[in-house]
Amino acid sequence: MPFAFTRHESLSPTQQHQLLEIELLPEQIRHVGDIHGGLHTLTARPAADRQGFALLKDDIPRGFFVLKRRSLLPDWARDHAIVTTTLHALMIDRRFQGLGLGKQCLRALPELTQALWPDTEQLMLAVETGNHSARQLYLALGWQELPERNGDQPGFERLMLLTL
Repeated sequence: MPFAFTRHESLSPTQQHQLLEIELLPEQIRHVGDIHGGLHTLTARPAADRQGFALLKDDIPRGFFVLKRRSLLPDWARDHAIVTTTLHALMIDRRFQGLGLGKQCLRALPELTQALWPDTEQLMLAVETGNHSARQLYLALGWQELPERNGDQPGFERLMLLTL
């Protein structure tokens, strides 16, 4: 299932409306929030330290995610010796899940990130401990799970790292 990335601000008005129609299952909303919350993260300043992307399939937004760096990094990703970019709010429309779109997105993410911010040395994300399918996908694609910080209880997050 081929797709294309496009920056959020490059979406046409029609695509902006279509992006708002991304649907997630209730348990996924619990893990990543909904599209409105994801879009809200794009209001953070400075704008140079974050970028939202839509995943287009047949020119229609079917997924979304946000990348952050520098001043917008969460505390768990701050290590001044290593240039890090973090992944947030990765969501694939429920009607397009299971078709490999998320996997293709994650495979293309290192190249996209380094094209956007060439100094990036690693990608990081936080995933809820109970989100087993996401954790398994990240591990299968070469991400490393960092040592526990909050235990293995629902609601807690595990940190994942991908060295570029």
